[in-house]
Amino acid sequence: MQANAKAHSTQVSIDINIKVKGKFPAGDGLYITGNTEELGSWDPAGLKLTRNPDGGYFLAITAEKNSIIEFKLTRGDWKTQAICDKRVIPPENVVIKASRSKKINLTIYDWLDQQVLESDPVKGRLLSYNGLVCKKLKYQRPIQIWLPESYSEKGKPCSVIYMHDSQNLFEPATAFAGVDWKVDETISEMLANKEIKPCIVVGIPNSPDRMKELNLFTPEGKAYAEFVVKEVKPFVESRFNVSSHRHDNAIMGSSMGGLMSLQMLLAYNDAFALAGCLSSAFQKTDGKIFTQIRKAAKLPLDSRIYLDTGEFEPPIAESFFEMVELLKSKGYEEDKNLFGFFDAEATHSEAAWARRLHIPLKFLLGKN
Repeated sequence: MQANAKAHSTQVSIDINIKVKGKFPAGDGLYITGNTEELGSWDPAGLKLTRNPDGGYFLAITAEKNSIIEFKLTRGDWKTQAICDKRVIPPENVVIKASRSKKINLTIYDWLDQQVLESDPVKGRLLSYNGLVCKKLKYQRPIQIWLPESYSEKGKPCSVIYMHDSQNLFEPATAFAGVDWKVDETISEMLANKEIKPCIVVGIPNSPDRMKELNLFTPEGKAYAEFVVKEVKPFVESRFNVSSHRHDNAIMGSSMGGLMSLQMLLAYNDAFALAGCLSSAFQKTDGKIFTQIRKAAKLPLDSRIYLDTGEFEPPIAESFFEMVELLKSKGYEEDKNLFGFFDAEATHSEAAWARRLHIPLKFLLGKN
């Protein structure tokens, strides 16, 4: 009896009450999707809710005490996300810290596909190139190259930022959950304010093998890294006015892309001396990345590494602090060649990375 009571005390209940004030299209259903299996594991049609006789919806879920619950409401796909805050469009995740049992009341005022949204045209030029060999990769793919309005074929060569998951970088229409990183807007503004060196961005799309490709400990990861270094990088350097110097070349990504960015900096330091690692999934390597760095006889201390985490992504936050301390023990110095940033109340999402993108850009490419 005591054991059962103790086990039960680690669980809390979350009651979610939902009212719909916006027009609900006939024949559509309401779905919830979030960061647990119970909530649909980020499938936009993850869990269909049953309408109550009063027209509202109710869902009771259980969660580990002090865990973070994130979810969205949709009518079945990302274009039909529910708008529960008229000031935030497209909608951000609903985030609940399950510190105790609680009731959550939400009101749906409108739907994303029923909003007359201002267009979000790409600032600068976004080019797409197909036809790369993609050696040893199962999935072929084009690459995207973003050029700011100030880009010129003449003058001093630009720096280059190579970024993973390019579907999420520039356009909401292609981004996960309809929210992009706003890379074009942020860099354009920083260039106009002369906060960073002239640069272009090269985006490499992910594939169905993303979890394997963005991890250098796998055969797929080795193939992906070689694709970037031996195919994408020479292609870009032969066609655009860019620098091939390692101190002018950055590799950047989030989650598994953050892990891969650090791995590629260490493995291909003759190609990259700058790494932007946002919300990095170091824990996905079962400790291998920590062991590798701990045992390394020498690390490239003339490189720059940016690491960050959001408060509301517990496993990643834990590995972030461990990695910062490990790199410091190996000779990296904060605010010199290492920058660690903790984002209070931030979630594991494109919206969070977009909001703080200027921080790694300033650290990696800021003018001296």
